[in-house]
Amino acid sequence: MTELEKYRDHIDRIDKELIDLLAGRFGYSARIGRIKKEMGISIIQSGRWEDVMASRKEYAIKAGLSEKFTDDLLQLVHRESIRIQKLITRG
Repeated sequence: MTELEKYRDHIDRIDKELIDLLAGRFGYSARIGRIKKEMGISIIQSGRWEDVMASRKEYAIKAGLSEKFTDDLLQLVHRESIRIQKLITRG
């Protein structure tokens, strides 16, 4: 295996881990959606979202990720969490 192939293999494994982590995260989003439905709580919790964005951006920047990338990624993950919770609360 060449050095290039070795690094690509590492990236492939990390990509799979990222997908598994996201799937797990969205599983928790679904559970939260069920709780919100039972409690009559709104899906969107702006205060919580602001706290998440601030803390995750800070962590990501310290890890060497750009603020723009982090913002885009978190917005995308948040939209998917909202989509999942809407399916549950409307169902």
